[in-house]
Amino acid sequence: MHVEHVALTDTGCRRSRNEDAFFGCDALKLYVVSDGMGGHRAGDVASRLVVEGMQEYIRREAPRKGGPLAPANSGLSCQAACLVDAIAYANRKVWDEARRRSECEGMGATVSAVWICGDTFVAANVGDSPVYCVHGQAIEMVSVPHTLPKEGNHVLTRAVGVGREVQADVCESQCYGGDRFVLCSDGLSNLVSEEEILLTVCQQSAEEASRSLVELAKARGGDDNITVMVVTVGAKGAVSGWLRRVFGPLLPGMKTSARRHGA
Repeated sequence: MHVEHVALTDTGCRRSRNEDAFFGCDALKLYVVSDGMGGHRAGDVASRLVVEGMQEYIRREAPRKGGPLAPANSGLSCQAACLVDAIAYANRKVWDEARRRSECEGMGATVSAVWICGDTFVAANVGDSPVYCVHGQAIEMVSVPHTLPKEGNHVLTRAVGVGREVQADVCESQCYGGDRFVLCSDGLSNLVSEEEILLTVCQQSAEEASRSLVELAKARGGDDNITVMVVTVGAKGAVSGWLRRVFGPLLPGMKTSARRHGA
């Protein structure tokens, strides 16, 4: 399938620097968003190392992976296992850098990634940067937020780089022409609802939707860095036509076919 993406990041209205990072490659069909842990030291370093580590690992290891299932009866496809391993590799890069540089001690980041493999997708995440899949008129979060409520806010229960090992959650399912994935940092998802994301993505082009969502979050305070990536799946040459459709047929829901694994 032909895949293309648009990404936009903004410092927001209250932060002095942007600690979000992202990577998108239509050739690899790999898309990553990472949010450096707000209020911690060197969050921008952590998020940068995460996206660098993810793409480095996938570029090196993906050609070596083969077969429908990962070893040891893990229940994951080789692609899903590779994506989980990429997160583990990125985790070790952040962990090692924090131990090597005193000014980076305690740094960490979230990570959310989508990898399109033929007619399936793999989504994996650590932390609270959500991944949404838009099917026709429906939106579904395909990531697992790792948070606990605290005084009206939330705290992370998992993050990349804060320990030697990390556990990622994984979702695998079929994708269809016209599907769109929205990856974002919590600077967007804390201020913009799923319904608003769905409406914006369905009514506007990917570029327009990205800009509109960032501006909406800023209009509501923009108290954190804001990053959004819109990934569009479709047959080559048909993508722009689908973007102009406000409503399309409701495709089969993923709840019947998605598989989630703690890795």
